Amino acid sequence: MKTALISVLTATLLGFAAFAGGRHFDAADFTAIMFTTGLVAWTIGQYSRVPRAMTMARPIRLPARVNVRSAKESANRQAA
Repeated sequence: MKTALISVLTATLLGFAAFAGGRHFDAADFTAIMFTTGLVAWTIGQYSRVPRAMTMARPIRLPARVNVRSAKESANRQAA
């Protein structure tokens, strides 16, 4: 949501600046600026150093039987 808000505000402000400067500003310019700003904001958000809930959660460990012997151990015992 924050990325979309940043994109819309940046494109709107640049639209006002273009209008004040006498430059033609249409929907294609607005869309291109909004997309580019959103992509930059999303990239910055992905590379931020803030820990996320997914990385802070404990790893999922499936229960495993402890009393299972491997096939290699039994083969060594039979050969000896």
